[in-house]
Amino acid sequence: MAGPKLIGWLERHVKAIQSIAAILTTLIALAALIGVKVQIDASARTQQEQSARDIYREFLSLSVSRPEFAAPDYCRIRGSVHEAAYESYLEYLLYTSEQVLSVSPDWESALAEHLEAHAQILCSPRSWRAYPDPVRALIVRTKDRICPEIQVDCQ
Repeated sequence: MAGPKLIGWLERHVKAIQSIAAILTTLIALAALIGVKVQIDASARTQQEQSARDIYREFLSLSVSRPEFAAPDYCRIRGSVHEAAYESYLEYLLYTSEQVLSVSPDWESALAEHLEAHAQILCSPRSWRAYPDPVRALIVRTKDRICPEIQVDCQ
């Protein structure tokens, strides 16, 4: 009979079988941990992308509701009661840029177009160093492209 032979073989190799089972259990647990990590990362990425889309949508809505800030005459706004609101609008544009660029650098040209409308303030002697690297780089590239062509004179 094959039964007694199999039992005898199993009895002789019980330690090796237990070791193999322990190794397989460890590998399966490790694979499960890796799978959970991948799933959590994918979920976080999806949430970040959705958040960036929501922030960009809010920015567009704000631009529609405040067209005087979306296409501003900074020299006219500067010193007025609307200056703080305009600067907050610009901060929101830069925050939107930060969030969107963290998801996809492909949006840089669209964001640069929004920034170009703010040439008067971008090209003024103002420091933009406080912003994160991707936003600061966007500002610098936009300034390099538009500032030589305009002259800011808010006298």
